[in-house]
Amino acid sequence: MDPAGDASPPASAPPATLRAGQAGLSAASAPAPAPSGKGVLLRRYAPGDVLAERYRLMELLGEGSMGAVWRARNLALDLDVALKLIRRDCGVPEAATRLLREAQAAARVSHRAAVRIFDLSVTDAGEPFVVMELLSGRSLAQALAESGPMPPLSAVQLLLPVIGALSTAHAAGVVHRDVKPANIVLVRDGRRTVPKLIDFGIAATATCARDDVPKDVLVGSPAYMAPEQVRGGQDADARTDVWSVCVVLYEIVSGRRPFGGPGSISIVHDVLRVDPPRLEVFEAHPRLWDIIERGLAKSPDGRFPTMPALGRALAQWAIASGVAHDVTGASLVDYWLPWA
Repeated sequence: MDPAGDASPPASAPPATLRAGQAGLSAASAPAPAPSGKGVLLRRYAPGDVLAERYRLMELLGEGSMGAVWRARNLALDLDVALKLIRRDCGVPEAATRLLREAQAAARVSHRAAVRIFDLSVTDAGEPFVVMELLSGRSLAQALAESGPMPPLSAVQLLLPVIGALSTAHAAGVVHRDVKPANIVLVRDGRRTVPKLIDFGIAATATCARDDVPKDVLVGSPAYMAPEQVRGGQDADARTDVWSVCVVLYEIVSGRRPFGGPGSISIVHDVLRVDPPRLEVFEAHPRLWDIIERGLAKSPDGRFPTMPALGRALAQWAIASGVAHDVTGASLVDYWLPWA
């Protein structure tokens, strides 16, 4: 089969979808510019403004997770980039710390399936911003909403590059902590799809304590958070991302999340106390279910100990099922078996 096959999105996406995907938002929630808020806030920016004497703001793409994302032009290189500023309705000190952490975390991850960071600078007013590659595509969340669940093999082919990016991040001491379909953008590269992991905004590093986040504040997306996250602990590690990846895999194969409910409280209850249902789609793929079930163990000690271990298990399952490449065309044997 074509490794790009069923996992590939359409060659083009509606403009609203493209913009929302870059900002890490759903198409339905792409917001209007935020009104000015309280406290110490950013000045109001407009298309045509030039930041740091080299980036001209062209178009507001969207806002999410404390950041406003603009399409901007690098005047020196005549190149379009994505530029992320602090949202106007966020207090500057906390948002600046988080934006800096996002840039530092993402810059430590060099992988084809992770968004590239080009620059970190400040405006004339001293407000920090991050410059990154401009992605043209829709998010995995949008693809799932528009096209429904994917065949299991195609889902694994699509997620293996993301697992590779997370393996690289973990090797650099970075735990993403917010892996979810909305943070995976599907970018077309010729005839193939390259999934790009974005929004390292709540990432933690092995050398960076999360002192800016109160212990009673839930940071992240509850439906994709591991038990140790929803308990409010500071002990997230690689196994936390293993959990989130397995939640995403479960969802894109079955079309539903393993832990759901009408609100955050019921979701948190299920994450902590309820086992994910083994749906009919998994009955035909018992080995895949075993992998997902292990990744969703309530105790981190019961999960795959590392992201390469999860990737290797999924790659071996795909190879045994007759698939030789991931969605980008990379050889599963060449990439994953050396991890053994």
